Amino acid sequence: MNTVWVLENIKGNLNSKDNYANSKLNILLLLASVYLWKKNHRQDKCILYADDLTIDILLKLKVLDFWDSIRPMPTTRRIDKEVFWASPKLEVLAQLDEPAILMDNDTHVYIPLRDFLNKDTLYVMHYENGGGYYPSSVDKYVKQLTFKRRWETDSVNVGFLHLPDPTFTKKYANQSLDIMEEFTKMGVKNSLYLIFSEQLLLKTMLEEEKIKYKPLLSTYYNCREWEWGDDHQEGIWTFKDSGEFVKHYGPLKRDIKDNKGNLNYESEISHLLNCIRLPHLDLSIIPGR
Repeated sequence: MNTVWVLENIKGNLNSKDNYANSKLNILLLLASVYLWKKNHRQDKCILYADDLTIDILLKLKVLDFWDSIRPMPTTRRIDKEVFWASPKLEVLAQLDEPAILMDNDTHVYIPLRDFLNKDTLYVMHYENGGGYYPSSVDKYVKQLTFKRRWETDSVNVGFLHLPDPTFTKKYANQSLDIMEEFTKMGVKNSLYLIFSEQLLLKTMLEEEKIKYKPLLSTYYNCREWEWGDDHQEGIWTFKDSGEFVKHYGPLKRDIKDNKGNLNYESEISHLLNCIRLPHLDLSIIPGR
């Protein structure tokens, strides 16, 4: 099976703070993500879709060989990527003709995860309670969408996606891109409409088309409070028990860079360098933390 990572920078200038690649931590999380996956899934073909800026950085770091294939970004839609910054992932999914796994660049898997997955089941990272957070059916922009639904606010997190049915994958990805294009034409500037177009749409389509799906984590995430909530029985591990098996850094990246609480940026950088077996990798070409 193909396992896919996608990284396209919003700006063409590495020094822009908006660029994911303008961060030593971000690049090391990406490298650790593919390194750990290949370590535990040697039969998979690991593919990176990336823009020229990202490829140039990885080339200078001499780490392009972490992946089996490097591919250019497919860009076919007129979408405001400063708002819908995850749209490149959907553009890639819209072109996939085989079952695949899509990894967020900051998702780490420490075990042979495929041993825990049913081949015909779509897996997400976890479920989300999005009441009071996600745009709803009464939102003025949502009401203008061509894709009319009675939108619920419970959602799924796409930090990890196991996608066994390419027909459904392409249908979902194209619908997501259609919605992002419509929101772009409306002039929407809030990234909540990104997760609406990506995560809430996925949950809606899974239910509507009766697709078999499960989460990796058996714990709800409460979006409004930004905290983990109740456990349930549908996933593989609770959030509390999942740390030695899988980790999605998500908003934790910001806290690490700020040395918030008991988190330490330098310690995390050292940990990640050791994780990829390159403790002396020179990251000086990357300007940001």
